Amino acid sequence: MTILVMCNLGNSDLVADGKRPSKPRPEGEQLWRSFTEHQFELPIIEPCLRFIAGRHPADQLRLVCFYTDQPENPETTKPDRFGVSLRDKDTIWLAHIAQRLIREQFAGQVSEVEIVRIENSRGPDLNPSVYDEVFEAYAYLLQRFVNQQVDRCYILTAGGIPACNFALQLQAMIAFADRCHFIYPPEGGKVTELRIGEEMSKAFQRVNALNALDQRNFPAALLSARAAQVGEWIIALLEYAVYREAFDFQQAMQAGARAQRHSSGSIREFCRELQDDLQQLIRNDAAALLREVAYSADIAYRNGRYADLLGRLFRFQEGVLRLIVEKYLGLPTDFSKEQREASLARYLEQIDGNPALRDFLDQRTLDGKPLRYRDGPNRPVMQALLEFVLNGGTRADGTPFATKKDRERLSGVRERLNRLDALAELRNQSVIAHGFAGVAREAIDSAYKGGADQIVPDLYKMIELLDSPVHESPFDRIAGKVQRELRRGS
Repeated sequence: MTILVMCNLGNSDLVADGKRPSKPRPEGEQLWRSFTEHQFELPIIEPCLRFIAGRHPADQLRLVCFYTDQPENPETTKPDRFGVSLRDKDTIWLAHIAQRLIREQFAGQVSEVEIVRIENSRGPDLNPSVYDEVFEAYAYLLQRFVNQQVDRCYILTAGGIPACNFALQLQAMIAFADRCHFIYPPEGGKVTELRIGEEMSKAFQRVNALNALDQRNFPAALLSARAAQVGEWIIALLEYAVYREAFDFQQAMQAGARAQRHSSGSIREFCRELQDDLQQLIRNDAAALLREVAYSADIAYRNGRYADLLGRLFRFQEGVLRLIVEKYLGLPTDFSKEQREASLARYLEQIDGNPALRDFLDQRTLDGKPLRYRDGPNRPVMQALLEFVLNGGTRADGTPFATKKDRERLSGVRERLNRLDALAELRNQSVIAHGFAGVAREAIDSAYKGGADQIVPDLYKMIELLDSPVHESPFDRIAGKVQRELRRGS
């Protein structure tokens, strides 16, 4: 195994002749030049190396020590009220001493001791006590280790400047993830491995989950939530959202039941409400399914899944037409294999029983040919039926299928359906239909009246015009509930 050990050097890391240097740079240089005349100790690094070597007796350790060496300028040479300047505190000479000591004392266990100046891509001109400056510096310093073979990385959490320790720990977590371990050597006590790495990893995953939920990206949120080891009800609720967005309502029902079982109080009641929501969808309620398509189209748009969006828009158009045909004309539109024979018989019987409707359809054409409405209510046929209703079409007894007010509302629906037709060619050429062309946001902006941002509001407006209530999206409610709990640490 390749074992990497990293630490920051501070004035507490070296004891010379029983004393810690108060001005590490000038005193450290003197100590280095008279190295053999002194007795040195490394009270933090030595016990940590023995601890790590004891865990990996068959492996060689590689030690990297970060030190400060600030450029000489008026700011760094100005003494504080104790007469100590920033440059006086630099640990460059302590690094050289530590390097020599470790090479001598751990020759059989540490194969390499590397000392590295704390700097960013522009050099060492930074304040090692300023958190954002050193955070950027350690991102740069650790870059070259990321692509190297590292099976395990140990970070010493004591010694060095607090800001540098903070930056090293975070950047090491980013670079090495679960290979990163944190060691704490309490003065005079036993070296201890901390679980801070696991806790930081969980915290990062919580942030990832929160960000994913902002986009309503439930699959990504679920992966991060699992990695963060959050409460079981949160996992189950996110699974519910993933299944529901995919229209797998049976699996969503099972996930919702798990969420309800593992929750309590108001959250359990919330889960129960979500379960009740599914009943309409399982019963194939046309209005409920239409809302569900709009909710999921909104999610696809937020996440830049534009081909998926076009597919859902096509399904939405068809759903709107089916709802209108069933609601206003009373014609069946379920022509699934099981229902086709009975539905077709009833469909033709009703059309033939209304001469005005039959004559209207007989006069319709598609691509210069008579409309084949007797095969069933496909999309062009349902569009023709909508036109019949809008034109004041009547039943066999002469009464109109829709009131004047309803026709005004349906006119608004037709206008928006026609806007969606402008996206048909994009869909047809995409991977979800008949081609392999990509679907870019810019292409949708260009094709759709009002631009891509207008699509989802138009969907909700059509639902409203069809006299169907537009509820708050269940996905928005789930995201909000889970985000609140994640921020509370659940």
